[in-house]
Order: sequence, then C-alpha cells, then structure tokens
Amino acid sequence: MVKDKLHKAAELLIDAQNRCDRISLLPSSLRPVDLIEGYRIQDIVTAGSDIVGWKIAATSRAGQIHIGIDHPIAGQLTSSCILHSGDTAVMTENLMLAAEAEFVFEFSADLPARDARYEIDEVMSCVGHLRIGIELPDSRYHLFAKAGAPQLVADNACASQFVLGVRIDCDWRKDDLGSKKTSLYVDGGLATEGYGSDALGDPRAALTWLVNHVSERRIDLLSGQFVTTGVCGDPTPIGSASHVRVDIEGYGEVEVNLLNEGMGVS
Repeated sequence: MVKDKLHKAAELLIDAQNRCDRISLLPSSLRPVDLIEGYRIQDIVTAGSDIVGWKIAATSRAGQIHIGIDHPIAGQLTSSCILHSGDTAVMTENLMLAAEAEFVFEFSADLPARDARYEIDEVMSCVGHLRIGIELPDSRYHLFAKAGAPQLVADNACASQFVLGVRIDCDWRKDDLGSKKTSLYVDGGLATEGYGSDALGDPRAALTWLVNHVSERRIDLLSGQFVTTGVCGDPTPIGSASHVRVDIEGYGEVEVNLLNEGMGVS
C-alpha cells in the first residue's frame, strides 16, 4: 500500500513537470509522512534520469525553521537542468523567480555508499575542482511555501535550472572558503551579498553533509558529478529581470540571461 502511494505521488509530480504545470500540493492521502517517504518519492521522480549533480537546500536556520526541520535537505540535478555561464534561462513558467549564489564542488573520484561516515578530509581528497554556480529554483506546487519538508523533498528540493560556472583557476584549497564574500547582481545592480559560511558554516562542511546523506541512501557519488552547497546570502527575487551575475571574491564570476514572459529571443 505504501509503495502504491509513493508511486502515485511521484506520477502526479512527473506529470506536472512534463506538462510545465503545477498542483496545489499533493493530495492528503498521497503526502509523504516523513522525509524517508519524501526521498523515496524523489528517487522515483528522478529514476532513469541522467544525474549529473546534487543540490543542498535549507542550509540556513531560518530556512530550516520555515519548513519544520533542523537540518538541510537534498535534491538531484539532471543533465536537462544544467546551463552554462552566458546561457539563457527560460523563466516564463517559473513561479519562485529567485536566484541563489552558490559554491560548487566537482568530484574527480567516486565516493561509494558505505556504512562508515565520510570525514571532511577524505571527501575533499575526492574533489577535483571548485566552481561558482547560480541556482534558479522552482516547484511543482502552487503552494510551495506551505508544503513542508517531506513534500518539498518529494519535489526534488525545488531543483529546476542550475547555471554551472567554469572551473576556478587558482589554489583555492588553502583558502578559508567560509570567509569568501559572494555578490549577486540583478540587471547590473548589487542585490545580495553573502559569505561561504552561510552554507553550514563552510561549503566544505555542507559538501560533507551531502556525501554522508547520499551514502545513507545507498547511492554512489561518481567522478564528474558535482554538488552545489546551498545559497550564500538570501535567495534573491528577480521578478522580470533579464540578467543575473554572481561574483565570488577572488574567484571570478558566472552569469545567466533570463527570458521572461513577453520578451523575445534576440
């Protein structure tokens, strides 16, 4: 019975995604009762997809309180989600209309699921590159602000479009990533500033949380996949803006053009 419920919930979310449509929330009879069920639905939703990365959400205490938990949540990024710096993101169907500045780690070695926890040094030894990213989240729920953590997890933690910057070309491993300032610009104006420490105190700590979370779900992380470690600063409203740029102190920038309703493609 539970298996049928989870599959029916996943089917509703998949159908909404395929139709570029939304549901208010999952029907009460199909809602996950806890995060375990939420992640099981998420795995059904993403089954068969080309998983190129993972995202962390709810890294701030305020964000966790809002959805009724005391820890982050995770989502999966498929190849169809990925844009690159300078690309155009189509935002005409996006309900959240927000952008987030994030640190991104790319693996150069596999991290297989196991019983023992991974420590931060072992995790970092499997990281080949650091990048800058912009997340453009969205939800399959009209009432996403009222969904709560299990339903948001089922909705793949609001994964939608993600802008992946180039590899950072400097010796960043010696740096205090928590002290690095992030700046997010909307249509050329500074909109939000943050720090690497906004991601669970340090992006490396956020990455290690994600690695152990995925390992507990008995999922292997693979060389070439990446993890984006959560918003630095606050999620920034973008409204009908046409351009977003993120700069991380000393590391460079990533940018994305935004196509909104009523705008033509030049």
